[in-house]
Amino acid sequence: MIKGLKRFNLFRALSLTWIFIPFQWDYLSNHNFSPRSIFLLNAIFTFSAVLFEIPTGIIADKIGRKKALIIGGLSMSAGCCFFLIGGAFMSMGYFSMANIFAALSMTLISGCDSAYLYDLMAAQGALHIYPRTEGKSTAWKLIGNVAGGIVGFLIARISIEWTFIATAIITFTASIVAALLPDARIIVRGNLHTHLSESFSIVRKSRVILSVLFYSLFLFPLLRVGIFLDPPHASLHGIKAEYMGLAFALKDMTSALASYNAGRLIKNIGSGMILIILPLVAAISFLIQGAIHGPWCYLLYLGPAFSLGLFSPVIRIMINQAISESSRRATVLSVEGMFRRTGYAFFSPLIGWLLDVHTLEVVFISLAFLGLSAAGISATIAMLGNGIAREVRQNAERITVETPMTGINSDSGKLPCTFAIEANSAARKDEL
Repeated sequence: MIKGLKRFNLFRALSLTWIFIPFQWDYLSNHNFSPRSIFLLNAIFTFSAVLFEIPTGIIADKIGRKKALIIGGLSMSAGCCFFLIGGAFMSMGYFSMANIFAALSMTLISGCDSAYLYDLMAAQGALHIYPRTEGKSTAWKLIGNVAGGIVGFLIARISIEWTFIATAIITFTASIVAALLPDARIIVRGNLHTHLSESFSIVRKSRVILSVLFYSLFLFPLLRVGIFLDPPHASLHGIKAEYMGLAFALKDMTSALASYNAGRLIKNIGSGMILIILPLVAAISFLIQGAIHGPWCYLLYLGPAFSLGLFSPVIRIMINQAISESSRRATVLSVEGMFRRTGYAFFSPLIGWLLDVHTLEVVFISLAFLGLSAAGISATIAMLGNGIAREVRQNAERITVETPMTGINSDSGKLPCTFAIEANSAARKDEL
Protein backbone atom coordinates (compact mmCIF):
# COMPACT_ATOMS: atom_id res chain seq x y z
CA MET A 1 0.00 0.00 0.00
CA ILE A 2 1.32 3.44 -0.94
CA LYS A 3 1.81 5.50 2.22
CA GLY A 4 -0.28 8.67 2.13
CA LEU A 5 -2.46 7.49 -0.78
CA LYS A 6 -5.70 7.23 1.21
CA ARG A 7 -5.45 10.81 2.44
CA PHE A 8 -4.53 11.99 -1.03
CA ASN A 9 -7.59 10.25 -2.50
CA LEU A 10 -9.74 11.89 0.19
CA PHE A 11 -8.30 15.26 -0.81
CA ARG A 12 -9.13 14.58 -4.45
CA ALA A 13 -12.66 13.55 -3.52
CA LEU A 14 -13.20 16.87 -1.72
CA SER A 15 -11.09 19.49 -3.49
CA LEU A 16 -12.99 19.76 -6.79
CA THR A 17 -16.44 18.79 -5.51
CA TRP A 18 -18.17 21.99 -6.56
CA ILE A 19 -21.77 21.25 -5.62
CA PHE A 20 -23.11 24.42 -7.24
CA ILE A 21 -22.02 23.49 -10.80
CA PRO A 22 -25.28 21.78 -11.95
CA PHE A 23 -27.29 24.76 -10.68
CA GLN A 24 -25.05 27.61 -11.82
CA TRP A 25 -27.01 28.14 -15.04
CA ASP A 26 -30.31 28.54 -13.18
CA TYR A 27 -28.71 30.65 -10.46
CA LEU A 28 -27.39 33.12 -13.03
CA SER A 29 -30.59 32.98 -15.11
CA ASN A 30 -32.61 33.84 -12.01
CA HIS A 31 -30.42 36.93 -11.70
CA ASN A 32 -31.33 38.04 -15.25
CA PHE A 33 -28.21 36.79 -17.06
CA SER A 34 -28.75 35.84 -20.72
CA PRO A 35 -27.11 32.73 -22.26
CA ARG A 36 -24.52 34.98 -23.89
CA SER A 37 -23.73 36.65 -20.53
CA ILE A 38 -23.45 33.28 -18.79
CA PHE A 39 -21.00 32.00 -21.38
CA LEU A 40 -19.13 35.31 -21.10
CA LEU A 41 -18.67 34.65 -17.38
CA ASN A 42 -17.51 31.17 -18.25
CA ALA A 43 -15.02 32.71 -20.68
CA ILE A 44 -13.72 34.93 -17.84
CA PHE A 45 -13.24 31.81 -15.75
CA THR A 46 -11.47 30.00 -18.56
CA PHE A 47 -9.20 32.88 -19.62
CA SER A 48 -8.28 33.39 -15.96
CA ALA A 49 -7.40 29.70 -15.78
CA VAL A 50 -5.22 30.08 -18.88
CA LEU A 51 -3.38 33.01 -17.29
CA PHE A 52 -2.96 31.18 -13.98
CA GLU A 53 -1.86 27.79 -15.33
CA ILE A 54 1.88 28.41 -15.78
CA PRO A 55 2.35 30.65 -12.69
CA THR A 56 0.54 28.16 -10.43
CA GLY A 57 2.60 25.32 -11.86
CA ILE A 58 5.78 27.24 -11.05
CA ILE A 59 4.45 28.01 -7.57
CA ALA A 60 3.78 24.31 -7.00
CA ASP A 61 7.29 23.41 -8.13
CA LYS A 62 8.92 26.17 -6.07
CA ILE A 63 7.04 26.20 -2.76
CA GLY A 64 5.94 22.58 -2.82
CA ARG A 65 2.88 20.74 -4.14
CA LYS A 66 1.36 20.35 -0.67
CA LYS A 67 1.23 24.12 -0.03
CA ALA A 68 -0.24 24.71 -3.48
CA LEU A 69 -3.01 22.19 -2.77
CA ILE A 70 -3.82 23.91 0.53
CA ILE A 71 -4.08 27.34 -1.13
CA GLY A 72 -6.19 25.83 -3.92
CA GLY A 73 -8.88 24.65 -1.52
CA LEU A 74 -9.01 27.98 0.29
CA SER A 75 -9.31 29.87 -3.02
CA MET A 76 -12.50 28.03 -3.93
CA SER A 77 -13.99 28.83 -0.53
CA ALA A 78 -13.33 32.51 -1.24
CA GLY A 79 -14.85 32.16 -4.71
CA CYS A 80 -18.10 30.81 -3.26
CA CYS A 81 -18.35 33.89 -1.04
CA PHE A 82 -18.11 36.11 -4.13
CA PHE A 83 -20.83 34.07 -5.87
CA LEU A 84 -23.18 34.75 -2.96
CA ILE A 85 -22.27 38.45 -2.82
CA GLY A 86 -22.80 38.70 -6.58
CA GLY A 87 -26.27 37.26 -6.19
CA ALA A 88 -27.10 39.68 -3.39
CA PHE A 89 -25.98 42.77 -5.33
CA MET A 90 -26.79 41.53 -8.88
CA SER A 91 -23.23 42.44 -9.80
CA MET A 92 -21.32 41.24 -12.85
CA GLY A 93 -18.15 42.37 -11.10
CA TYR A 94 -18.63 40.10 -8.08
CA PHE A 95 -19.56 37.17 -10.31
CA SER A 96 -16.40 37.83 -12.32
CA MET A 97 -14.33 37.78 -9.12
CA ALA A 98 -16.00 34.52 -8.13
CA ASN A 99 -14.97 32.95 -11.42
CA ILE A 100 -11.42 34.29 -11.08
CA PHE A 101 -11.03 32.71 -7.62
CA ALA A 102 -12.55 29.47 -8.92
CA ALA A 103 -10.04 29.48 -11.77
CA LEU A 104 -7.19 30.08 -9.32
CA SER A 105 -8.36 27.17 -7.19
CA MET A 106 -8.66 24.81 -10.12
CA THR A 107 -5.25 25.66 -11.59
CA LEU A 108 -3.51 25.32 -8.22
CA ILE A 109 -4.97 21.83 -7.80
CA SER A 110 -5.29 20.43 -11.32
CA GLY A 111 -1.94 19.13 -12.50
CA CYS A 112 -0.31 19.77 -9.14
CA ASP A 113 -2.26 16.87 -7.63
CA SER A 114 -1.10 14.55 -10.40
CA ALA A 115 2.52 15.70 -9.97
CA TYR A 116 2.23 15.09 -6.22
CA LEU A 117 0.87 11.57 -6.76
CA TYR A 118 3.58 10.68 -9.29
CA ASP A 119 6.37 11.84 -6.98
CA LEU A 120 4.75 10.13 -3.98
CA MET A 121 4.82 6.83 -5.86
CA ALA A 122 8.30 7.42 -7.29
CA ALA A 123 9.71 8.00 -3.82
CA GLN A 124 8.32 4.62 -2.73
CA GLY A 125 9.48 2.76 -5.84
CA ALA A 126 5.94 2.13 -7.07
CA LEU A 127 5.94 3.71 -10.54
CA HIS A 128 5.15 0.33 -12.10
CA ILE A 129 1.57 0.68 -10.80
CA TYR A 130 1.26 4.42 -11.45
CA PRO A 131 -1.09 4.20 -14.49
CA ARG A 132 -3.58 2.06 -12.55
CA THR A 133 -3.27 4.24 -9.44
CA GLU A 134 -3.76 7.51 -11.38
CA GLY A 135 -6.97 6.18 -12.90
CA LYS A 136 -8.35 4.97 -9.58
CA SER A 137 -7.36 8.19 -7.83
CA THR A 138 -9.12 10.24 -10.51
CA ALA A 139 -12.17 8.05 -9.95
CA TRP A 140 -12.19 9.14 -6.29
CA LYS A 141 -12.41 12.75 -7.44
CA LEU A 142 -15.41 11.89 -9.60
CA ILE A 143 -17.01 9.88 -6.80
CA GLY A 144 -16.78 13.05 -4.74
CA ASN A 145 -18.64 14.81 -7.54
CA VAL A 146 -21.30 12.08 -7.51
CA ALA A 147 -21.87 12.57 -3.79
CA GLY A 148 -21.88 16.32 -4.37
CA GLY A 149 -24.53 15.97 -7.04
CA ILE A 150 -26.81 14.03 -4.70
CA VAL A 151 -26.25 16.51 -1.86
CA GLY A 152 -26.83 19.34 -4.31
CA PHE A 153 -30.15 17.82 -5.37
CA LEU A 154 -31.31 17.79 -1.75
CA ILE A 155 -30.01 21.28 -0.98
CA ALA A 156 -31.23 22.95 -4.19
CA ARG A 157 -34.81 21.95 -3.38
CA ILE A 158 -34.49 24.36 -0.45
CA SER A 159 -32.27 27.04 -1.96
CA ILE A 160 -29.64 27.14 -4.72
CA GLU A 161 -27.64 29.59 -2.60
CA TRP A 162 -26.96 26.78 -0.13
CA THR A 163 -25.04 24.86 -2.81
CA PHE A 164 -22.38 27.59 -2.74
CA ILE A 165 -22.19 27.46 1.07
CA ALA A 166 -21.82 23.67 0.97
CA THR A 167 -19.06 23.95 -1.65
CA ALA A 168 -17.17 26.46 0.51
CA ILE A 169 -17.31 24.10 3.49
CA ILE A 170 -16.17 21.09 1.46
CA THR A 171 -13.23 22.86 -0.21
CA PHE A 172 -12.13 24.32 3.13
CA THR A 173 -12.14 20.78 4.52
CA ALA A 174 -10.03 19.71 1.54
CA SER A 175 -7.41 22.28 2.57
CA ILE A 176 -7.28 20.75 6.05
CA VAL A 177 -6.79 17.28 4.53
CA ALA A 178 -4.02 18.65 2.28
CA ALA A 179 -2.24 20.03 5.35
CA LEU A 180 -2.11 16.48 6.72
CA LEU A 181 -0.50 14.99 3.60
CA PRO A 182 3.15 13.89 3.56
CA ASP A 183 5.31 16.84 2.54
CA ALA A 184 7.23 16.67 -0.74
CA ARG A 185 10.60 18.42 -0.45
CA ILE A 186 11.40 19.12 -4.09
CA ILE A 187 15.04 20.14 -4.49
CA VAL A 188 14.77 22.95 -7.06
CA ARG A 189 17.89 24.45 -8.56
CA GLY A 190 18.06 27.56 -10.72
CA ASN A 191 16.17 30.85 -10.91
CA LEU A 192 12.75 31.51 -12.42
CA HIS A 193 14.12 32.07 -15.93
CA THR A 194 16.03 28.78 -15.80
CA HIS A 195 12.98 26.96 -14.46
CA LEU A 196 10.74 28.22 -17.27
CA SER A 197 13.37 27.65 -19.93
CA GLU A 198 14.00 24.07 -18.88
CA SER A 199 10.27 23.35 -18.50
CA PHE A 200 9.47 24.56 -22.01
CA SER A 201 12.51 22.69 -23.30
CA ILE A 202 11.00 19.48 -21.95
CA VAL A 203 7.76 20.26 -23.79
CA ARG A 204 9.47 21.23 -27.03
CA LYS A 205 11.64 18.12 -27.22
CA SER A 206 8.93 15.59 -26.38
CA ARG A 207 6.74 14.18 -29.14
CA VAL A 208 4.47 12.73 -26.47
CA ILE A 209 3.81 16.06 -24.79
CA LEU A 210 3.47 18.06 -28.02
CA SER A 211 0.96 15.55 -29.40
CA VAL A 212 -1.04 15.57 -26.18
CA LEU A 213 -1.11 19.39 -26.08
CA PHE A 214 -2.83 19.73 -29.44
CA TYR A 215 -5.12 16.80 -28.69
CA SER A 216 -6.27 18.51 -25.48
CA LEU A 217 -6.74 21.80 -27.32
CA PHE A 218 -9.41 20.24 -29.52
CA LEU A 219 -11.00 17.55 -27.37
CA PHE A 220 -11.31 19.07 -23.88
CA PRO A 221 -13.72 21.89 -24.93
CA LEU A 222 -15.89 19.31 -26.65
CA LEU A 223 -16.16 17.13 -23.56
CA ARG A 224 -16.57 19.95 -21.05
CA VAL A 225 -19.24 22.01 -22.81
CA GLY A 226 -21.99 19.99 -21.12
CA ILE A 227 -21.59 22.00 -17.90
CA PHE A 228 -23.53 24.86 -19.49
CA LEU A 229 -25.22 23.05 -22.37
CA ASP A 230 -26.93 20.27 -20.42
CA PRO A 231 -29.21 22.45 -18.21
CA PRO A 232 -31.03 24.28 -21.06
CA HIS A 233 -31.27 21.05 -23.03
CA ALA A 234 -32.71 19.19 -20.04
CA SER A 235 -35.14 22.04 -19.39
CA LEU A 236 -36.34 21.81 -22.99
CA HIS A 237 -37.22 18.16 -22.35
CA GLY A 238 -39.05 18.76 -19.08
CA ILE A 239 -36.33 17.98 -16.53
CA LYS A 240 -36.69 20.33 -13.55
CA ALA A 241 -33.70 22.39 -12.41
CA GLU A 242 -33.41 20.73 -8.99
CA TYR A 243 -32.98 17.33 -10.66
CA MET A 244 -29.84 18.47 -12.46
CA GLY A 245 -27.84 17.49 -9.38
CA LEU A 246 -28.91 13.86 -9.83
CA ALA A 247 -28.35 14.08 -13.57
CA PHE A 248 -24.80 15.36 -13.07
CA ALA A 249 -24.24 12.67 -10.43
CA LEU A 250 -25.15 10.02 -13.01
CA LYS A 251 -22.68 11.56 -15.46
CA ASP A 252 -19.94 11.70 -12.84
CA MET A 253 -20.55 8.07 -11.88
CA THR A 254 -20.04 7.13 -15.53
CA SER A 255 -16.85 9.18 -15.63
CA ALA A 256 -15.66 7.59 -12.37
CA LEU A 257 -16.13 4.08 -13.76
CA ALA A 258 -14.16 5.05 -16.87
CA SER A 259 -11.36 6.61 -14.80
CA TYR A 260 -11.17 3.64 -12.45
CA ASN A 261 -10.51 1.32 -15.38
CA ALA A 262 -8.14 3.67 -17.24
CA GLY A 263 -5.00 1.72 -16.32
CA ARG A 264 -6.55 -1.58 -17.40
CA LEU A 265 -7.74 -0.12 -20.72
CA ILE A 266 -4.32 1.37 -21.45
CA LYS A 267 -2.76 -2.04 -20.84
CA ASN A 268 -5.29 -3.92 -23.00
CA ILE A 269 -5.86 -1.64 -26.01
CA GLY A 270 -3.18 1.05 -25.71
CA SER A 271 -3.25 4.82 -25.28
CA GLY A 272 -3.35 5.44 -29.04
CA MET A 273 -6.61 3.55 -29.53
CA ILE A 274 -8.15 5.27 -26.50
CA LEU A 275 -7.30 8.68 -28.00
CA ILE A 276 -9.31 7.73 -31.10
CA ILE A 277 -12.27 6.23 -29.23
CA LEU A 278 -12.89 9.19 -26.89
CA PRO A 279 -13.94 11.81 -29.51
CA LEU A 280 -15.83 9.19 -31.54
CA VAL A 281 -18.01 8.27 -28.55
CA ALA A 282 -18.70 11.96 -27.88
CA ALA A 283 -19.44 12.73 -31.55
CA ILE A 284 -21.95 9.88 -31.89
CA SER A 285 -23.71 10.97 -28.69
CA PHE A 286 -23.97 14.59 -29.86
CA LEU A 287 -25.25 13.54 -33.28
CA ILE A 288 -28.06 11.46 -31.77
CA GLN A 289 -28.93 14.21 -29.26
CA GLY A 290 -29.49 16.61 -32.14
CA ALA A 291 -31.84 14.21 -33.91
CA ILE A 292 -34.12 12.83 -31.19
CA HIS A 293 -36.13 14.24 -28.31
CA GLY A 294 -37.65 13.21 -25.00
CA PRO A 295 -36.56 13.17 -21.33
CA TRP A 296 -34.80 9.80 -21.71
CA CYS A 297 -32.35 11.35 -24.20
CA TYR A 298 -30.39 12.60 -21.18
CA LEU A 299 -28.88 9.11 -21.11
CA LEU A 300 -26.96 10.14 -24.23
CA TYR A 301 -25.01 12.61 -22.08
CA LEU A 302 -23.24 9.58 -20.65
CA GLY A 303 -21.23 9.22 -23.86
CA PRO A 304 -19.24 12.45 -23.39
CA ALA A 305 -19.12 11.69 -19.65
CA PHE A 306 -17.41 8.36 -20.37
CA SER A 307 -14.91 10.09 -22.65
CA LEU A 308 -14.22 12.81 -20.08
CA GLY A 309 -13.63 10.21 -17.38
CA LEU A 310 -10.91 8.53 -19.44
CA PHE A 311 -9.46 11.74 -20.86
CA SER A 312 -7.82 13.16 -17.74
CA PRO A 313 -6.02 10.06 -16.40
CA VAL A 314 -4.85 8.93 -19.85
CA ILE A 315 -3.46 12.37 -20.70
CA ARG A 316 -1.74 12.76 -17.33
CA ILE A 317 -0.26 9.28 -17.46
CA MET A 318 1.22 9.98 -20.89
CA ILE A 319 2.69 13.32 -19.81
CA ASN A 320 4.05 12.13 -16.47
CA GLN A 321 5.78 9.18 -18.11
CA ALA A 322 7.38 11.56 -20.61
CA ILE A 323 8.91 13.82 -17.91
CA SER A 324 12.26 12.86 -16.43
CA GLU A 325 12.75 16.00 -14.27
CA SER A 326 10.45 15.93 -11.24
CA SER A 327 11.34 19.50 -10.32
CA ARG A 328 9.60 20.66 -13.53
CA ARG A 329 6.67 18.26 -13.38
CA ALA A 330 3.91 20.60 -12.13
CA THR A 331 4.96 23.33 -14.57
CA VAL A 332 4.91 20.97 -17.56
CA LEU A 333 1.51 19.61 -16.53
CA SER A 334 0.32 23.22 -16.28
CA VAL A 335 1.30 23.80 -19.90
CA GLU A 336 -1.14 21.06 -20.90
CA GLY A 337 -3.78 22.66 -18.68
CA MET A 338 -3.17 26.00 -20.37
CA PHE A 339 -3.70 24.47 -23.82
CA ARG A 340 -6.94 22.69 -22.93
CA ARG A 341 -8.40 25.78 -21.27
CA THR A 342 -7.30 28.08 -24.09
CA GLY A 343 -9.36 25.97 -26.46
CA TYR A 344 -12.33 26.12 -24.11
CA ALA A 345 -11.95 29.87 -23.62
CA PHE A 346 -12.47 30.48 -27.34
CA PHE A 347 -15.00 27.69 -27.70
CA SER A 348 -17.33 28.74 -24.86
CA PRO A 349 -18.43 32.16 -26.24
CA LEU A 350 -19.02 30.53 -29.62
CA ILE A 351 -21.44 28.04 -28.07
CA GLY A 352 -23.17 30.90 -26.23
CA TRP A 353 -23.63 32.73 -29.53
CA LEU A 354 -24.98 29.59 -31.22
CA LEU A 355 -27.52 29.14 -28.43
CA ASP A 356 -28.66 32.73 -28.83
CA VAL A 357 -29.17 32.63 -32.61
CA HIS A 358 -29.72 28.93 -33.45
CA THR A 359 -31.48 25.86 -32.12
CA LEU A 360 -30.01 23.20 -29.86
CA GLU A 361 -30.09 20.80 -32.81
CA VAL A 362 -27.65 23.03 -34.71
CA VAL A 363 -25.39 23.20 -31.67
CA PHE A 364 -25.30 19.41 -31.24
CA ILE A 365 -24.63 18.79 -34.93
CA SER A 366 -21.76 21.30 -34.76
CA LEU A 367 -20.36 19.48 -31.73
CA ALA A 368 -20.61 16.14 -33.55
CA PHE A 369 -18.61 17.57 -36.46
CA LEU A 370 -15.93 18.81 -34.06
CA GLY A 371 -15.85 15.39 -32.42
CA LEU A 372 -15.18 13.69 -35.74
CA SER A 373 -12.42 16.24 -36.43
CA ALA A 374 -10.86 15.49 -33.04
CA ALA A 375 -11.00 11.78 -33.87
CA GLY A 376 -8.99 12.47 -37.01
CA ILE A 377 -6.41 14.38 -35.00
CA SER A 378 -6.17 11.58 -32.45
CA ALA A 379 -5.72 9.02 -35.24
CA THR A 380 -2.76 11.05 -36.47
CA ILE A 381 -1.32 11.05 -32.96
CA ALA A 382 -1.84 7.30 -32.72
CA MET A 383 0.21 6.85 -35.90
CA LEU A 384 3.16 8.22 -33.93
CA GLY A 385 2.68 5.42 -31.40
CA ASN A 386 5.93 3.60 -32.01
CA GLY A 387 8.02 6.73 -31.55
CA ILE A 388 6.02 7.74 -28.49
CA ALA A 389 6.41 4.33 -26.88
CA ARG A 390 10.15 4.44 -27.49
CA GLU A 391 10.39 7.91 -25.92
CA VAL A 392 8.45 6.77 -22.84
CA ARG A 393 10.77 3.79 -22.39
CA GLN A 394 13.82 6.03 -22.66
CA ASN A 395 12.41 8.43 -20.06
CA ALA A 396 11.56 5.54 -17.74
CA GLU A 397 15.22 4.57 -17.81
CA ARG A 398 16.28 8.11 -16.88
CA ILE A 399 13.73 8.79 -14.12
CA THR A 400 15.52 8.48 -10.80
CA VAL A 401 14.68 9.52 -7.30
CA GLU A 402 16.32 9.81 -3.94
CA THR A 403 14.14 7.11 -2.44
CA PRO A 404 14.37 7.21 1.38
CA MET A 405 11.09 8.43 2.88
CA THR A 406 11.82 9.69 6.35
CA GLY A 407 9.58 8.57 9.16
CA ILE A 408 8.02 5.66 7.30
CA ASN A 409 7.36 2.38 9.01
CA SER A 410 5.71 -0.25 6.85
CA ASP A 411 4.48 -2.16 9.89
CA SER A 412 3.16 0.72 11.92
CA GLY A 413 1.26 2.28 9.04
CA LYS A 414 2.41 5.76 10.06
CA LEU A 415 2.69 8.38 7.34
CA PRO A 416 6.09 9.85 6.54
CA CYS A 417 6.69 13.49 7.36
CA THR A 418 8.62 14.15 4.15
CA PHE A 419 9.79 12.52 0.99
CA ALA A 420 12.60 13.94 -1.10
CA ILE A 421 12.90 14.16 -4.88
CA GLU A 422 16.35 15.00 -6.23
CA ALA A 423 15.87 17.43 -9.10
CA ASN A 424 19.40 17.43 -10.50
CA SER A 425 19.78 14.48 -12.86
CA ALA A 426 23.55 14.62 -12.52
CA ALA A 427 23.29 14.01 -8.79
CA ARG A 428 20.67 11.24 -8.82
CA LYS A 429 21.68 8.13 -6.91
CA ASP A 430 19.14 5.38 -7.45
CA GLU A 431 17.34 4.14 -10.54
CA LEU A 432 13.89 2.66 -10.56
